[in-house]
Amino acid sequence: MKTIANIAIIAIVTATSLLAADDTKNVTIIQGTSTADGKSQVSEKLLEECIVSLPSPETLDPIITSESQFLKEIDGDPGKNDFVKTYTATLEINYKIKQKVLIVVTTSSVQGQEPVMKVLDKELTQSKKFTSNSSDGDLYAGRSHRQYYFSTPEGAKKDVQSRAAAWIKQQATIVCSK
Repeated sequence: MKTIANIAIIAIVTATSLLAADDTKNVTIIQGTSTADGKSQVSEKLLEECIVSLPSPETLDPIITSESQFLKEIDGDPGKNDFVKTYTATLEINYKIKQKVLIVVTTSSVQGQEPVMKVLDKELTQSKKFTSNSSDGDLYAGRSHRQYYFSTPEGAKKDVQSRAAAWIKQQATIVCSK
């Protein structure tokens, strides 16, 4: 038992003399785990985000598609079954967002090293797609399980433009200040 105590005292004296001679510190860890594989880990944290610009709702021009469908019980009339041309409108808004992110690079090594941190500004292109909702259509088929359709291209266009305009209005609060 005395031999172990003597070795511990010699180790403490040696560690103390090394600290005085060098800037590195030797620390005795009672219990713990360490990974010293030399690998780096990169993490990214979003600090700020805003939309650079959005189009005016009046300038939006949707793509209108039509298809011929066989509908039964058109407008609730049991005797009215026919092929009808229905319309759907789609609209895609492309816009840019500006982000400020904090990049943190940490390294697992024997010699402790401060993480490298850098703030980075970047611009990204985003898109948002809208499709007309046929449940707001002016034509329906069936009685108990009604399915609605747009019978005119103007109805589908107006519906999708109003959806896109509402989204643009909601995003106005996060548009970048000049």
